[in-house]
Order: sequence, then C-alpha cells, then structure tokens
Amino acid sequence: MIVTDDFYSTRQNSRKLFDDGFQNNAFNQYASDMISVHRSLPQVADPKCYHKKYPKLKSLTTSVIICFHNEAWSALLRTVHSVSERTPPELLKEIILVDDCSDKEAYVSSRLTTPVRILRLSQREGLIRARLRGASAAKGDVLTFLDSHCECTERWLEPLMARIAEDSHNVVCPVIDVISDDTLEYSYSPSGFINVGGFDWSLQFNWHPIPELKMHPTERSKSPTMAGGLFSISKDFFEYLGTYDPGFDIWGGENLELSFKSWMCGGRLEIAPCSHVGHIFRKRSPYKWRTGVNVVKRNSVRLAEVWLDDYKQNYYDRINNHRKALREKLKCKSFQWYLDTVYPELFIPGEAVASGEVSAQSIFQN
Repeated sequence: MIVTDDFYSTRQNSRKLFDDGFQNNAFNQYASDMISVHRSLPQVADPKCYHKKYPKLKSLTTSVIICFHNEAWSALLRTVHSVSERTPPELLKEIILVDDCSDKEAYVSSRLTTPVRILRLSQREGLIRARLRGASAAKGDVLTFLDSHCECTERWLEPLMARIAEDSHNVVCPVIDVISDDTLEYSYSPSGFINVGGFDWSLQFNWHPIPELKMHPTERSKSPTMAGGLFSISKDFFEYLGTYDPGFDIWGGENLELSFKSWMCGGRLEIAPCSHVGHIFRKRSPYKWRTGVNVVKRNSVRLAEVWLDDYKQNYYDRINNHRKALREKLKCKSFQWYLDTVYPELFIPGEAVASGEVSAQSIFQN
C-alpha cells in the first residue's frame, strides 16, 4: 500500500473537523454530519404501545417549539425531520424554530419546508425567554417543547396528546432515551423500566427509578418533577400558570418551577412510557454567557422564595454551609451588632409602629 501526502492531509483535516465540532457543540458533530438526517430508529417502546388507539385526538393540534443557538446543522435538521416524519400531520400544526441570535452564517434555510416557521431573535435571550417567544407565536392547542438535538421515535406524540385530550391540566413528558455525545448511538432501557423526576435540597433535578411493583409498560406514571427539555402542555394551561417565571434568567430552575406549580395549582405531571424521544446529553455547555452572575443560583433563590414556603431553609442551609463555616472560623460579630454599631439609623420595616395606606381628606370639607 502506498501512503500519499493526500492521505495524511485527509486524516489531519478529519481530526480538525472532529476537534472543532466537539469544541463548538460539546458532542461529536463530525459523526453527526456523517449520519443521515433521516436515519431510522428502532421501536423502543413496549410492543403493546404500537397497538393502542387514541380516539380523542382528532380535535387537538400541537405547535412543536425548538429553540437553538449555533446548533450543529445536522443535529438540528435531524430533530426537525424526526418530528415531521414521525408525527401524524393532522396533529402537527407547525414546527417553530426559535433562533436565539445565532452568530453563525444563516444556515437555517429554505430547505426546511412547511409547516416549519423560523423566529429569529435580534439579541441573545437564553432558553427561557426564547421558549416564551415561541409559545406566544404558537397557533396550536398544545405546546410541545423539544431541545435542538433530539430524535423522536415512531408514535412519540400520540401518548402525550392523548393525556392532554383527557384533561387539559395534564403536563406530559416522554421517556427520554440517551443519544451518545461521542458516537451518536441511540440507547434505550428495556420496556417497562421508567425513571421519574425528583430533586434534592440544592434544587438540582435528579432521576428516580419506579419500584417494580408500580411499573406498567403502557400506563403513564406520575412524576414529581420533570427534566424540562421535552414535554407537552396545553397552551391555555401554560398561560393560566403564568408561563415560565419572567424573572428567571437564561436557563436553570425553570423545570422545577413549572413542575411545582403544575402540581400545586391544579395540574398533574406525568411520564408517558409509550412516548420515546432521544436526546444528546452533553457533559458541558458549549455556550458563553456574561461572567460574574451565577444565573442558576439566582433562579434557584427565586424559586425557593416563591414556591418552597417554610422548606426554603433547607435550600439555603445547603448553599451557604461553607460560607457559614468561614464566618464561624473568623469569629465574626452578629448582624445585630452591625445595625447597632455601624448603621443605627437604618429603618427596619418589621419594627414600625404600624403599616398600611395613609390618606388625607380634603381640608376644604365642612
């Protein structure tokens, strides 16, 4: 075998494409670009799922909302095609792509056909506000949110829509399968094995397996929380709940906030085992944001204050432990000492004699 300079040049170029793709996307874009955007996927749900009938779906349509920023073109296309090719057309009102101010060249082009709509944001908004822009533009009865590096399997949408058709206060998530960030292999658990969402007192989302005695391969399972990337919700119910908290910034905590208020304000959160969507789970975020602000912690503090009631102290105890230890080590004085000694003139609302509205009647009245 004769090895030419072109061979080494090709290997070097391939290595650069691989490295650049991983750096820019936090997954193997090189592999993604080599895989068909129409690739077939196995039937991953329980066989009984493919024989279920959903007679109540005729009156509902959904808007699928996909937000992205500088997403790898092949991954985004594969997401869109998996939706359009595996969704009954009578259920799919539109696919809304929200371009969160990508600074790549205009790579979302006319190759995407109806019913795809593209909203381009003039400034970087972050996931939460980008989703809100998509939701406000949506024309479907149901909002279905997906991330921009997903793949939907056959009959993924019908189980989600069926539960909302039964009760518009149901918020329904698919089973989320794993697409390898390295090889893009589609992996899934045996049918009947389902995790549901939970959280810890640091307000971090986590997964919990359902005990075997409570498993049913085709029946929905209630979930205390959701991961937040993939779910369907009635547009009316989403607006009734106040949508996402507009005080949240960029991303982080919005999944728990929507989970808590769905349950606490008359709704129900479920995982539908007959619905499967694959998702590329990245080990890091490839996006850059302004420095100096921990938006996840900021959002979590707001979440704790609004929704956790007296249990918020469990959150504060966990995020402040190391700082409290430092204060004790330094033998710092109390805040009462600070108020008494340094700033005694500061008005303290809780120590007011009375509070309320003050009004005066006209001095010209007889």
